[in-house]
Amino acid sequence: MPNRLRRFNVKWKGYYKWSVKDYRWLLMFLISRFNFIKKLSVYVSEKPNKKQESLEKSSCLDSIEIDKIVDFLKKDGLYSGINLPTNLVEEIHKYVDIANCYGNRKPEFSFLHKEKELAEEKYKKTFIVGDYPNVSQHCPAVRQLQRDPKLLDIATKYLNAKPVHLSTKLWWSYATEVPLDNRLNFAQVFFHYDLIDYRSVQFFFYLTDVDLSSGPHVCVLGSHQNKKFTHQFSFFTGRSDRDIIDYYGNDNLKFVCGKTGLGFVEDPYCFHKGIPPSQNNRLLLKIVFGINNYRTSDSKTM
Repeated sequence: MPNRLRRFNVKWKGYYKWSVKDYRWLLMFLISRFNFIKKLSVYVSEKPNKKQESLEKSSCLDSIEIDKIVDFLKKDGLYSGINLPTNLVEEIHKYVDIANCYGNRKPEFSFLHKEKELAEEKYKKTFIVGDYPNVSQHCPAVRQLQRDPKLLDIATKYLNAKPVHLSTKLWWSYATEVPLDNRLNFAQVFFHYDLIDYRSVQFFFYLTDVDLSSGPHVCVLGSHQNKKFTHQFSFFTGRSDRDIIDYYGNDNLKFVCGKTGLGFVEDPYCFHKGIPPSQNNRLLLKIVFGINNYRTSDSKTM
């Protein structure tokens, strides 16, 4: 089976469920892949207030230049260098130490991260990821970051609309050897772009040190603006490394590596992927904003 069909084969059930929940999501999924549609969406979205309201009175993020970040996003689709304060990282790790995660995102495989090997023996499964459900409801530090006024300002200026919180996810990616098909459901192996909304932006934060052996995030710089027409027109958003390099060039591949606490922001319409960790496990937090409140999202946690 071709690789793109393999990825669709593991994703179609989710697509069907979201389509049934909200027909608007299905319409967005079908037409937002086109650049001209994304540009038109600027004129119909709810315009932001002069200053985006936040539930947090002050930001925990010092020394970041919002306009500079937005300029990088417009040009490259990626900006790296939003660093978390040490105390916030420590608070999230305290939560991780006591909270159960779901092996391969399935509630029936629940375990403490430090007991992963025991859980694999118990459930007779190999875990690729360990996901913390509803993390912003249960971890105050994550909730604080999700509501941070500077993150909201970045989202507001980049989307040119009132940002809607779509999701917050915290998960481990484990260094383990598994067949290719097993990784397709976890955004690993193949470059792809995400059809989350007509316009969206996502913030990532490394909560472990990440080098080339720890599953770095890879983004194709500028691919949100100059996407090949056949890459827009195809129903499949996934592409092989060779296809990406042939069109966008190897120089535009940005591997994001850094120490614990490193944050970066990305337009998910860029081609990107997570490299499977080969030696060290990776803990990653992702916060996503869009312009529409679909019934498929967990924006109620805002």
